[in-house]
Amino acid sequence: MRADSFFWSQSCFETYAVSAKTRKCSRCLKNRALRFFTPRGKLCADCRKKGRSKASHEARVQDTYGLQAGEYDRLFEAQGGKCAICGGTRRGRLDVDHDHATGIVRGLLCAADNRKVLKYARNDPERLRRAADYLENPPAPRLIGIRIHKDNRKDT
Repeated sequence: MRADSFFWSQSCFETYAVSAKTRKCSRCLKNRALRFFTPRGKLCADCRKKGRSKASHEARVQDTYGLQAGEYDRLFEAQGGKCAICGGTRRGRLDVDHDHATGIVRGLLCAADNRKVLKYARNDPERLRRAADYLENPPAPRLIGIRIHKDNRKDT
């Protein structure tokens, strides 16, 4: 067999051909096709993208909320990687919640709690307390007795 003007055995040529088409990423240690690397790069495209994404997120959080480098990660770890309200974990990042009146950062929340629950409650703790009381002690069963919604009836 001939490769690059050298004579190789079949097994050596196959080994050479495979290794010439892939490269090992120095961060994730995966063997990836050459198309995932820049010509002289040591990191695959996925690792480069994650690095850029983390850096841009940290820069935006620092600029917008005044958090210093690493403070988002400290909050995330302190909360166990969970939303401070519902306790749910997310695949993506948690939102930085802040008081719109004072600008004080309160913690990290999932998008649903930050963009919906607090938005509709208008950041009013008393409204949220009344909503919790309503869910725990609804007035209708006390006043008119128990009525079952059509979709939950067994005889329909």
